[in-house]
Amino acid sequence: MTTARSGLVAFLFALSAAPAVAQSGPVVAPQAAPAPVYKPTSLEAEPGLSRTSDGHPDLQGAVWAANFFPVFEASAMAKSLIVSDAEAKAMVAMMVKGMQASDDINIRIDPEVNDILGGSELPLVRGERRTRTLVLPADGKLPMTPAARKETKETDTLDGPLTDPEARPTGERCVVLNAPPISSTLSYTRFRFVQTSTQIVMQSENGDEARIIPFASAHGRIPGPSWLGDSIARWEGDTLVIETVGLRRETRVRGLPSIIVNPDARVIERITRLSQTELLYQYTVEDPNVYTAPWLAEYSLYAADTGMFPGSCHEANYSLPNTLRAARVAEERKLAKR
Repeated sequence: MTTARSGLVAFLFALSAAPAVAQSGPVVAPQAAPAPVYKPTSLEAEPGLSRTSDGHPDLQGAVWAANFFPVFEASAMAKSLIVSDAEAKAMVAMMVKGMQASDDINIRIDPEVNDILGGSELPLVRGERRTRTLVLPADGKLPMTPAARKETKETDTLDGPLTDPEARPTGERCVVLNAPPISSTLSYTRFRFVQTSTQIVMQSENGDEARIIPFASAHGRIPGPSWLGDSIARWEGDTLVIETVGLRRETRVRGLPSIIVNPDARVIERITRLSQTELLYQYTVEDPNVYTAPWLAEYSLYAADTGMFPGSCHEANYSLPNTLRAARVAEERKLAKR
């Protein structure tokens, strides 16, 4: 899948920025559209959910999974946040068709693209099909500074140097796959929790990474940046709030979706169990140097019907050597023409 990543991200970026298709007929003066409004997702849980001995919601007892097409910002083809199931399937089918017709050969021929991107599903939150995971600002556009937006677009296109394997994306090298926030849900993403009164552990199937997070009111001494950052947790009512700082610079530019998480940024994750089978995950990144206003993204994970499986990221990983080898072949051909 990583061979197709740069072209895929560029395609989705262009899709979100593309204007609506022009229609023939008489020119009609545009009418001012009403300002979009975001109605916060209800955090009210179904009654009777189990609790731990200290009275907090029990996030254990299930493997939580997410698997949907990676829609983040608003696109020209979706005028509203919520659509019907039929509209959702039509929207994904159109995006997949666009990828198959792309000039990028990695997207056009990769047989895994449709399946690995959640098939024909859009995010489902409290029974609502969502056209994006970014819900605030209400217009569905990430409030990035122009410089930050330009950087993410260039990074999505280039996807890292082609000469230094250690400078390639960390996910491609299986170094870290779930640095907070968990913004990308590529492939069938699963998590499980272990809770005590003093700590909570969040383990991912992809990469087999475990975040061991203490309950604390403030961060202690942070020795330096780390792949998963320095996280502390607290309860706000029945919502688990995780605050993370001190992430490494190598993971600052993320793709699918295109966000920037600087080492001095603060990541806020909010996890709420809504029912026996649904877990709401919300996140934002606080960094005034990158974002001009607060923003919020959210999606739901659902109880899986299987357990966790070993995440063998490097098993049969042909992407990195093939990517670098292709660059060398291209260089050789260029030299041969001189």
